[in-house]
Amino acid sequence: MRATAGSSQSFSQYPSSQAVAPNAGGEPNHVVHAMTAVLARQRPGSTAEALRMLRRGYPDIPLALRIAAMCAGAK
Repeated sequence: MRATAGSSQSFSQYPSSQAVAPNAGGEPNHVVHAMTAVLARQRPGSTAEALRMLRRGYPDIPLALRIAAMCAGAK
């Protein structure tokens, strides 16, 4: 994952964690897909930066789902 010039976009352009967070019967796959899309658009320069980005943008989402998004985006 490499950062490119002019790629800094705010999370306000993407669905918030409340908008995509799974409800009691919801699918966590929707959340993982949303986070993967954010990573694809933001293109963080390192794994640490990606985790920081996801933690800021999706603070209520468990770490396991943030890691799942990173793994899904790496494929």
